[in-house]
Amino acid sequence: MATQIQPTFDPTAWLHALVAIGGGYALASGRKLWLVVQDCPADDLTPVMAQLVGHPERVEAVRTVIERRQVGQV
Repeated sequence: MATQIQPTFDPTAWLHALVAIGGGYALASGRKLWLVVQDCPADDLTPVMAQLVGHPERVEAVRTVIERRQVGQV
């Protein structure tokens, strides 16, 4: 049985990709993650969001990066 290698997820690169297609983000009280995607073309948004869907650990990594930015650690 061959082992399938999973690509490494980079939450900073993911945030850059979201912003590059016209999206935005915010971390509200209670660590609620808000993704602003209203103006993103669906063809561009689908592969970006597919990286998060079903991967709660990736969502948590994105939250952590945003938190660090908010307190000036990044």
